[in-house]
Amino acid sequence: MRTPLLVCNIGHEVALEAGDPLHYTPPRIIRQMRSALWSLPLWATPSWLEDDSWWVHPFSESLSPYLTDRELSHIAKGDVGDSEVVLWGHERSLGHSLAKLYGLNAGEACSELSQELMPCWTRAASVRFFESYSSVPWRSRVAMITEIGALAELLTQGPCLVKLPFSSSGRGLWRINQLDSQLEETLRKLLQRHRTLLAEPLLDKQQDYGAEYYINEAGEVQFIGLCAFETDDQGRYLESLCQAPEKTLQQLTESLSDPNELIQALAQHHAYLTREVAPYYQGPVGIDLLTYRVDEVSDRIALHPWVEINLRYTMGHYALDLYRKRIPQRSHDQYRFGILSAPRAKALLATANAPTLDDAGRLRSGLLPLTSTDLDTVSHIAYLRCEVAS
Repeated sequence: MRTPLLVCNIGHEVALEAGDPLHYTPPRIIRQMRSALWSLPLWATPSWLEDDSWWVHPFSESLSPYLTDRELSHIAKGDVGDSEVVLWGHERSLGHSLAKLYGLNAGEACSELSQELMPCWTRAASVRFFESYSSVPWRSRVAMITEIGALAELLTQGPCLVKLPFSSSGRGLWRINQLDSQLEETLRKLLQRHRTLLAEPLLDKQQDYGAEYYINEAGEVQFIGLCAFETDDQGRYLESLCQAPEKTLQQLTESLSDPNELIQALAQHHAYLTREVAPYYQGPVGIDLLTYRVDEVSDRIALHPWVEINLRYTMGHYALDLYRKRIPQRSHDQYRFGILSAPRAKALLATANAPTLDDAGRLRSGLLPLTSTDLDTVSHIAYLRCEVAS
């Protein structure tokens, strides 16, 4: 097996939106995020890697002060031997440039996207899932719209959540109860630019989850586990809960009024991935889902089985790998992995306790900065923090 050269290319979906060109320069904010967060794989590698031999590509010299020589030895510097570029998310231009930089043969990372996978790079996969795999009662209200009249018709059945066609980690969402002239004009401009938008029912969300999968070389769909995560009011990612996936599975099951909804959803995910994705793709996949309150009168909690699909190594995958590598396995404390912009990180760092690590580098208490904390030079920080059980 060739040695993996891991690349934390956060923001790869922007390249996909641009058509995945062979020659492409990411926007400034994406370059800044990669410069700040590239070292995340030094703390935890994917569970499906078979050995301890691996490299991490550095986008900058920015590093956490808590990394040891053991972790630092995995930073790629010059000759990486017979390695294989392994991107967190597909980005043909980056795979091509890194293969050239390190003198490697162009492999899967440099290949063009399969046309059969195109729905998974947009939100069209959501429509396909609800048309052919799901059994939720409101599935007919999930639709890709191309004109305002279609949205107006959907709104007669209740409020809608409208999304840009490309997945963007919570950005590009509109919560709509009714249309007015100003909103119609905004949506028309969006349709002129993007040609289509996804509309689905607006639900009373209770908790977000990621169902994490891996598709191996044989095309087998492996369920890695569930991971709960938090977003802000705009739907942007904040933190993931790092705990045993079976514990999260139990908590989600117990929160549902009908636990069979989760069993059904996971089976439907497996069917979709087996038929629609596995023949054309090998690697990590994340499918977001959430729980919601059915109505204001009852306390019934139901499951939205498919918010979006991400054909990449997700924050949920990483949180599960952090749990495996960096958290004491019998600890009763709660651990959270998060990413914050530098301005928002100031308050957290000012009040956090310094980390206490054991000999294996597992976090026993406090907040462990996974990236540089020099807020004058980095755009974002990532961290693992411990909440002591009461």
